[in-house]
Amino acid sequence: MVVRNEEKYIERLLESMLSQDFPQDQYEVIVVDGESDDRTLEIIERVQERYPGRIRFLSNPGKTLPTGWNLGIQHSKGEYVIRVDGHSHIPKDFLSSTYRVAQRVPEASCVGGVVETKGTGFWGKVNAYVYSHPFGVGNSKFRTTKTDWEGYVDTVPYGAYKRELFSQVGYFNENLKRNEDLEMHARIRRSGGTFFLSTAIQSTYFVRNTLSTFLKKSLNDGKWSMIAGKRGGGVLRWRHCIPLVVAMMSIILGVASFFSQMAVLIFSILAAVYLFLLVGSSWKMGREHGWKYFVPCMLSFFLLHFSRGFGSAASFLSKHYWRGDRVCEEQRYDKNITNVAR
Repeated sequence: MVVRNEEKYIERLLESMLSQDFPQDQYEVIVVDGESDDRTLEIIERVQERYPGRIRFLSNPGKTLPTGWNLGIQHSKGEYVIRVDGHSHIPKDFLSSTYRVAQRVPEASCVGGVVETKGTGFWGKVNAYVYSHPFGVGNSKFRTTKTDWEGYVDTVPYGAYKRELFSQVGYFNENLKRNEDLEMHARIRRSGGTFFLSTAIQSTYFVRNTLSTFLKKSLNDGKWSMIAGKRGGGVLRWRHCIPLVVAMMSIILGVASFFSQMAVLIFSILAAVYLFLLVGSSWKMGREHGWKYFVPCMLSFFLLHFSRGFGSAASFLSKHYWRGDRVCEEQRYDKNITNVAR
């Protein structure tokens, strides 16, 4: 677990990790904390007291996910490495299900499963629906697959990575503040590696429960997906690029509409199509959960799309985008990473 300020979720998640139906001597739990300033450390210590010797603790002065990832990997001993997000929950059979799939498909570089998105409160419920709908997340199979299915995909969440992968393609790029898995997965695919998804493996992700935090995350995801894509050799899936295209076309056509009737016509047609899709995608939530959710659901879809789009566009103005293209492959992270262990 690579965490920072996860007091709301960490105790339940640790309990679920320590109570797996997998042999206890066959897996280890490592918590890498990015110098939390809430009650996260207090909670970890309390759980350590209940489960003596079961949790290894590492401090992550870098405070970011990739630095935490690399610390955890370098101090782990297993044949497979899995990072479970602090905003998540796993069932009791998570490890056993993952192991069975990994043994059944030994040629896969990484295996993972589907994620059920949940939220608490009014906006949490709305945002969870948006994050589970194809209109919100495109062809992201691990978020949208609802029936039994398995097969090769371009990425998986909370996947079990074969340990030898990191000696082959290097560690996570510490120059990225987020979306480090996007860049790493591009490197893995380029080296011939594969990702296998199975609905037999399930977990839960807790979405942001306020509109402001939801918006902030979407903006940052848009920005860092572009940066990670560039660092990964420019390999981005169409679902990552569509918000950027929509946002840029809206700006261009909006400005051109002041000077051209043709631009007004094109802009009007595209806006009508988008509105039709927006209404259609939000209708189900209104019908099934109450019409008070209908308009907020439309707003959440809109903010997700355009905040990601404008965040993607803003990446081109960022020094991170233009600095050190594909630096991860040059460095390969063979350096020693220091840590403070508890």
